[in-house]
Order: sequence, then structure tokens, then C-alpha cells
Amino acid sequence: MLISNAPVFFARLHPAHPNPTFNPERPTWELQIRTYDAKQAAEWTKAGLGVKNIMPEEGEPYWRVNLRKHSIKSDGTPADPVKVVDGKLRPISPEVGIGNESVANIRIYQYEYEDKVSKKKKMGNVLMAVQLTRLIPYVPKPRDDDFAETDFVNEGADMTGGESPTPMEDADY
Repeated sequence: MLISNAPVFFARLHPAHPNPTFNPERPTWELQIRTYDAKQAAEWTKAGLGVKNIMPEEGEPYWRVNLRKHSIKSDGTPADPVKVVDGKLRPISPEVGIGNESVANIRIYQYEYEDKVSKKKKMGNVLMAVQLTRLIPYVPKPRDDDFAETDFVNEGADMTGGESPTPMEDADY
């Protein structure tokens, strides 16, 4: 299934850094798509996506869908990472952070399964690929309690692991 022109939020797609928060044994690559259009939300629901209606305290109500792909398959083998390309189908570096409100076309794999508890047939969705059509780079905000630059005096301690007692100005860490 292809989802077109969806605003993207909370993208975690770096191949080497899937999110272990919800399942440390099987971390996931993930993102959230949103719409403010009830008609679009109804289409997503009809297509078997897990649509949730969100009523924020501030701002306009919206509908969201969280899409994931496990980095480890159920048989324990590594899964291929989510493919991320630009509008010209060129791969995008995993180091490029995808910021909230970027816009993308999303390809998902859908499959039917039986829920173990309710015994009802349900639709499973796996995030497969992302084609960014509008990239808003993710830039982390500085912390309020972060360090500020200050004077530094080294009284001869070796901080580089090398032989000379020099500051780490050129160190790669």
C-alpha cells in the first residue's frame, strides 16, 4: 500500500539505531503520520491502518497512525532497514534527521492475522520505505541545563591516550 503526501512526525529511521523503548529484544524503526482531514482519516481506517483521533489541549484536532518495522524478524534474523529516498529516488543519508512536519510518501506492507485474544481477523502493517517530498531537517534544541563554553587549563594530564599532554581540540570522539 502507498500512502501519499503524509506529514511525518517522530521519525526514527537510522538503520543502526532502531528504537528499543517499547521492545528491547526487537527494536523498531518507526514514524507517525498525521492528517487534519476527516475524509483522509476515514480512508486510512478503511485501508486497515490503526487510526487514532487526537484532541490536543492546544491546537487543532488530528488523526494519527504509528507505523513500525522490527529490526529483528520473529525468527531472530536481522531485518532490512526502512528504505529512505528523496523525490528523485536518491538514497538519503541516515545521518540526516527527519524533522516533524516533513512530508513523505510511505510504502507499507499489509498482512492479515488472527488476534490471539479476541480471535478476530486484523490487519498488520509494516513500514517498508519512505520517499521524502519535503524535508524539514531535525535540529535538536539546546538543553536549558547544558554546559557553556569556558576556559580550560590542562596541568599536563594526558587526556588523549597519546604521549603528549595536549588539549583534545582535534580529537575525533
